[in-house]
Amino acid sequence: MKIRFEDLTPAFFVFSTIALLLIALAVRAYVLSSRKNTEEVRTRGFWIAATISGLVALFGTVVYAIPVLGDFSIPEVRFRDALIGVLIVWAIFLCAWVVTVRCVIFALRRTPK
Repeated sequence: MKIRFEDLTPAFFVFSTIALLLIALAVRAYVLSSRKNTEEVRTRGFWIAATISGLVALFGTVVYAIPVLGDFSIPEVRFRDALIGVLIVWAIFLCAWVVTVRCVIFALRRTPK
């Protein structure tokens, strides 16, 4: 079965729009959190960054990280291979969660560091 570009066009545009929106929000958060802005503006930038990374972490954990745990129940997959795959996927999304927590901590901090 061949898949044509026309079949993927709606999904492509939705994915592209979401990806560009996340990139734009991340850039905006970086600009707002710059040292030359006031504390209120930096706090807003950290909240934007926390929201973006939190959404990515939540989506990735639910869609990718949790289902990969099912590899342990497949008899054809060696335990070592399943463990390595699970560790790699979970490490990626745990890093996204760490970024989210750090941004929230920086946003709640009274004095900038």
